Formats: sequence, C-alpha cells, structure tokens
Amino acid sequence: MIVLPSRRIVASLALVLASATSSLAADAQAFADRLKAVMGEQNVTLETGTPASEGDDVVLPEVRVRGNQPGEDPVALGDLHFEGVTGSTPDGWKATRVAPADIDRTDGDMRTQIGGIAVEGLTIQGTNATTKALSPIFFERASIASVAAERNGKSVLSVENIDLKNEGAEGEAYRTTFGVGSFTADTAGDQPASSTLKELGYETLTGNMSGNASWDPKSGALTLDPLQVVVNDAGKLDFSYTITGYTPSFIQSLSQMSEQMKASGGQSEGSGMAVIGLLSQLNLQSANLSFADDSLTNRVLDYFAKQNNQTREQMVSGVLGSLPLALGYLQNPQFQADVTAAVKSFLENPEQLTIAIAPPSAVPVTQIMGAAMGAPQTLPQVLNLSVKSGG
Repeated sequence: MIVLPSRRIVASLALVLASATSSLAADAQAFADRLKAVMGEQNVTLETGTPASEGDDVVLPEVRVRGNQPGEDPVALGDLHFEGVTGSTPDGWKATRVAPADIDRTDGDMRTQIGGIAVEGLTIQGTNATTKALSPIFFERASIASVAAERNGKSVLSVENIDLKNEGAEGEAYRTTFGVGSFTADTAGDQPASSTLKELGYETLTGNMSGNASWDPKSGALTLDPLQVVVNDAGKLDFSYTITGYTPSFIQSLSQMSEQMKASGGQSEGSGMAVIGLLSQLNLQSANLSFADDSLTNRVLDYFAKQNNQTREQMVSGVLGSLPLALGYLQNPQFQADVTAAVKSFLENPEQLTIAIAPPSAVPVTQIMGAAMGAPQTLPQVLNLSVKSGG
C-alpha cells in the first residue's frame, strides 16, 4: 500500500471540493437560464443576479419579473431560494419549494402588499421533452396568505388564504383545485359605481371563491367544473364548461401562430383564415351558468325603480317588455317565449336562474360561429340552449 503524504491528501481533497463547487455553480446557472427561457415563452421576463448553489439549493439574487407589454415596470421579488433542486436542462428541473419574500409595491396612489407566498413541487420542462405540456412550468401547490390593496392609505381590497393545488404528470391528465378563503372589497369612494353599490346597501362586498379544473392532453378535454363565486348577502354564481380538441398539438400551433402574428404586426393576409382553421379543432361539449339569489335581485329592482320613479312591478314589466326586442334577432319565437317565462318567474320570485348548453354531442366552434352569423335562429337547437328559473 502506498501512503500519500498528508499535505498531498489535503491538496487532493481541496481539488475535489473545488471541482464539486464549480459543478454546482454551473448547475445553478443552467437552472436559472432554463427558468428564464420557459418564463419567456409565457411572455414574462425574468432578471436576476449571478445564481449560486448552497448544497442542493439554488439562490437567484435580486430577482425582478415583468410582462412583455411596452412600458411595464418590473416587480422586485428579492432573493429567491429554490430548495432541493435536481435535474438538468435536457431532462427538466425540479425544486421542492420556493418562498419569495413579501411584496410591498406603490404605484402612484395605489399600494399593494402580498404576503406569505410559497410554491411547492416545482417542475420545469426539459428541452428533450417529447410531449407539449399545458405549461412548461408545473407546480403541485401555490399559496398566498394575504393580499391587500390601498388607495391613498384607505383599504380597497383584502384577500386571504389563496390556495391552488395541481395533480398530474407529463402526458397524463391534470387536475387543479383552487380557492380564495375570503375577500373584502371596500366600495367607498366618489366613483359612480361606488355610489350605486352604497345605495344598494353594499358599502363592503365580502365573500369567497373556489373552483375545479382538469385537462386531459390525450383527449384534449378541458373542463371547468365549476368556478363558484359567493358574495355574501348578494348571491352565488356558478360557471362550468367542457371543450374538446385542446390537445398539445393545438397548444403548439396556437403558440406558433401567436409568434407569427406578432412578427408580422398582425398584418398577415392569411392570419384570419389560419385562426379559423385553428378554431375548427375545438368543440364545445357543454356549458352552464347559474345565479342563486341572496337579496341582490330585489335590491337592484328597487334601486332602478326608484331611479325611474316606478314601482317594482312597473320595473319588472318594463324589463319583460324589452326582451322581445333583445331576442328578436334570433327569429325563434319558441325560444323567445321560454326565455321570457323564465325571466318573469325569476324576477317575481328570485331564487335561481340557469343558462345551460347541453348538445347531445360536442359542437365544433366553427359551426357555432357559422350559425351565429348565417342562421342565428338555429343556435338554440344547435347548442340545445335553455334558460330556466327555479330553486
């Protein structure tokens, strides 16, 4: 056995450590470069100081992000500490967690504060990926503890407990759940809208929001089921839809078309036909919009009746009398009668009003466009469109 002198052992160890540090620093730079590239694909510019590695973590100092709109000011995020970073640019990168510093930004008389930001399970798609993802950046969870907006020192909006969770993997179905624990909007001010809301009895608007969405890249089915917005002492709005044809190839074609139109300044003669050709790949399978009243309808009727020196009954009669004119372009007497009956029932006894699209099979978007322009009276049948009132 050959025994190296102690100084040669120390020197060799130092060389190994130096090499390892250099390799980690190179990985940090590669991680930052890839992050910049994929954010650029989303029309977001990321600026940072020199990336550094701390064990398995990557630190991007003095990070600033901004949209690509002319004159848009960057938002300073401070130093971003990405924990548990693994991977490579060809194969993709992963980070277990990143928690940006709180944001406190003032633009003119508006001040915005965002606190408690955290992103977990971050994945950045690699350059060798064989399938087109809905987004090249994927995360398992994002949360924000609070958002506050002030104008001239007075609260305008406050939001608490924003949470978004994603499930799925590349090439498989994705599912997202999101929610806003609570929001409060102060309607005080001298704007006409604020004055109207105050007269309706809403000096502040409070409520919450939640939703579920999914995307299957194999079938191209994109579903929102549902988005629900609740405004206390006003009502609950539910919106859901399913479209098909939203495949990875559609996303890629849409991205390429967007770049081509941007390069030509939107002056390309074939851009209109290209858009129609692209839309022909999409199909509407279903859609549903419903509003469950919680005193808003009667408040609105009373307010406008007062503005017009009418009784509520006269106001309702006026609204119902205007429907035939509004729906006349459809040239569909039966649908017009159904809508008028549903609206009359809702205004006289506000409970729930639902607009539903439920064709027996998915309808191509181009067919809907063609019917709307050439034969609007067929739209209710093409879409199996219905308007109903009731609890």
